[in-house]
Amino acid sequence: MYRWHLFNTVLCISLLLLLSQSVMAQPKFIGNVKCASCHKVEFASWELSAHGKAFNILKPGKRKVAKRLADLDPEKDYTHEKKCMKCHVTGYRKKGGFKSIEATPEMAGVGCESCHGPGGEYKTLHEENLYGFKKNQAEPLGQLYGEDDESVCRACHGHEDAPHNESLDPKYKYDWKASLKKQDTYHAKKRGRSQFSF
Repeated sequence: MYRWHLFNTVLCISLLLLLSQSVMAQPKFIGNVKCASCHKVEFASWELSAHGKAFNILKPGKRKVAKRLADLDPEKDYTHEKKCMKCHVTGYRKKGGFKSIEATPEMAGVGCESCHGPGGEYKTLHEENLYGFKKNQAEPLGQLYGEDDESVCRACHGHEDAPHNESLDPKYKYDWKASLKKQDTYHAKKRGRSQFSF
């Protein structure tokens, strides 16, 4: 009996250690403000972009025609709807990410890390090698590149929970390449030499 109890105790402790290591191993979201400290041009234009305002369209009275088309109540407040959060906030239910508008208002909207991955790991690479790192160094640390990987954008555009899709209206067909050409949807890119050597 004692051995069985000891075995169960050791097993439980081992499982808890494994779970805590997997949680600790998840890259942490750090928020737009930290990204903006270096990426000022991109951040300023992002704030005015469709992605920067993505959370606001969940509020009552916003995008009434589009909401009606999708059989959504245009006067309902969707800012606490779990189904909407994955694509309208940054890092929903992930380490350092959006918890609620009350607890983490700075993570509302489709922020830098929604498209570029949680910055907790690759931020250090940026800080230590301002001009001298390559994509293949940043990618293992969690940095994403939507301009190279369609799945980054398709995580939301074309997601099964998205109420606005091609079956609703052909205008909602998502064209990844065409979307990348629309600067007003995400952020401006610096002209000339980039701060980082991607």
